[in-house]
Amino acid sequence: MATDPAGLPQRTLLGFFAHPGTLADYLQYTQTAISNSERRTVLYHNLHSLYSYFTDAKLREHYQGTTVLVDGMPVIWLMQLFGIPVNRDYRLTYVDFIMPLMKLAADNSWTVFHVGQQAQVQAKALDIIREKIPGISIQGHDGYFDQQADSAESLAVIDQINAAGSQIVLVGFGAPKQEAWLHAHRHLINAPIVFTCGACMEYVAGAVSTPPRWMGRVGLEWSFRLLENPRRFGFRYLVEPVLLGAILLKNGVGSLLSGKRA
Repeated sequence: MATDPAGLPQRTLLGFFAHPGTLADYLQYTQTAISNSERRTVLYHNLHSLYSYFTDAKLREHYQGTTVLVDGMPVIWLMQLFGIPVNRDYRLTYVDFIMPLMKLAADNSWTVFHVGQQAQVQAKALDIIREKIPGISIQGHDGYFDQQADSAESLAVIDQINAAGSQIVLVGFGAPKQEAWLHAHRHLINAPIVFTCGACMEYVAGAVSTPPRWMGRVGLEWSFRLLENPRRFGFRYLVEPVLLGAILLKNGVGSLLSGKRA
């Protein structure tokens, strides 16, 4: 079992890897990275990202050398099925992670920078964070700019991030755009730690309803989102899991056959 440089165990399973950790683990991970000026990039895995991971070779490259938190109970169940010692506390979604992370930043006088979402949605989300976390230093730029590698607009956003003296950067374009942009530009971002956070600020702003937290704990958060917006989430929650299941089964059979041949 490999270990992340900051101490989070890497679990490899059926062709993917992740670093499952609790809320406390990832807060400590952030504290350590910033205190020691260590460069860390944190992505995430849920069923949607896993489907994208297995169907997009470039995305798989973008995951290499990163830390990957687990953002979906089905991924936890899959790990449990194969004997990995994790429980629901190791499922860390940004709905639960964002405010404790912002509180940690405020307590340590760190600057946070968020990139993503529509300007109005982002502005509302950042105002809510400032209201709930007094003293937080947080800035942002919307996600509507040329995200091509080294484009003038991308470089201008990075200049803003660095000029702010950011210690924590949150990138929320959704997969696989956020991973591609970060892979192309991480070396230019001075912040010790960068997280991809998907639609996190849409939930903070209330632009998308937050499912009851009990639904997340029992793995039913997807049903809430599906019922609220079937057009947006229908393929993701009804088709992708079936296709992903076939991919994982194929990988599992392949591993067994390889083991027998060895």
